[in-house]
Amino acid sequence: MSRLAELGFAVYAPDHMGYGQSDPRPSPWEIRDYADNITAVMDGLNLKTASVVGGHLSSEIAVELSLKHPSRVSHLILDGSPVWDRAFREDVLATARQPTPDWSEDGSHIAWFWERALWLQRMWDSGFKLDDNGAALLQEAVIDAMTAQQSDDSADALKNYDMETALTQVRVPTLALTAETDPLNNCHSKVLSLVDGAVGHTFSGGHPLHHSEKAADYASVLHRFISGNTGVFDSAT
Repeated sequence: MSRLAELGFAVYAPDHMGYGQSDPRPSPWEIRDYADNITAVMDGLNLKTASVVGGHLSSEIAVELSLKHPSRVSHLILDGSPVWDRAFREDVLATARQPTPDWSEDGSHIAWFWERALWLQRMWDSGFKLDDNGAALLQEAVIDAMTAQQSDDSADALKNYDMETALTQVRVPTLALTAETDPLNNCHSKVLSLVDGAVGHTFSGGHPLHHSEKAADYASVLHRFISGNTGVFDSAT
């Protein structure tokens, strides 16, 4: 965010309801509900339009936002899109859907949050190391999860959304991102083929989200796309 700010962008990263410091969701949400909530956030910030970045679950939210409220999305950046085959989707979501444990006096519930955060981190970053930096990242994830204390019904929202059909309906300028070690890398070419006029970029090695030294590279890629310099990107073949 600081790198993008240095390039002249106003950058907002709201926690979805049920995550981080945001309030719990009043009921289980579908992807359309998350998209409507982002529109409400934009209204609260007096943002008529924005370049929207979404990754993994949030890529579905970003796509739905562009379909329901196309005038609010000037550019769509999809940083890993779950256009999964059914078997892989069921396997991942079965693990993600585990119920949050009750509080325990001996603190054993904290180990559950830690183990789940570690599983998620290693799923999204095959090169993740539990060194000082890795431990600090996991600690933040555990604190966020414990603060929210809400069962992750987003797994069902992710399962129920027809991402493949939705991508064929996107009509705003779209950039698809991935990294060589991202588990959604195998969906990248499919995204490019489904979204009319989409361009793409692949980061070498691990994703910049997990490697702070790549932050400037990430910001530069977004800047080029939003500025209209799309000739340097990949396109569907």
